[in-house]
Amino acid sequence: SVFTCQGWPCAMDGGVKVAVRVRPFNDREIALNAVCCIEMAGPSTTINDVKTAEGKKEPKTFTFDFSFWSHDSFGTDENGYAYPVGSNYADQKQVFECVGKEVLDNAWEGFHVCLFAYGQTGAGKSYSM
Repeated sequence: SVFTCQGWPCAMDGGVKVAVRVRPFNDREIALNAVCCIEMAGPSTTINDVKTAEGKKEPKTFTFDFSFWSHDSFGTDENGYAYPVGSNYADQKQVFECVGKEVLDNAWEGFHVCLFAYGQTGAGKSYSM
């Protein structure tokens, strides 16, 4: 069957799905005045070279099953839950509905499932889980 997530059609075929999520800057990155080099549109994620000097590279765009923008456009409630205040922000509920729910549904049906979070230290794996 087909459902939509983030306004894009997504097959519920039980196969491998790849999702990426950009998290908010942490305190260290904020203190360093870091610049976000990621842009997302639908399932596409673009990495931009933020250098201002000569030798700047062309942007690289990749397409995934899901690209979740969680970098900004959110507020935080008294329990620490980040909720959307902008239309492009993907909160935990949206990530669960698009990715986690299918994993759990398949597990309850008796299928072997795996949810694998990969990334460097501080990349946001725990933030997404």
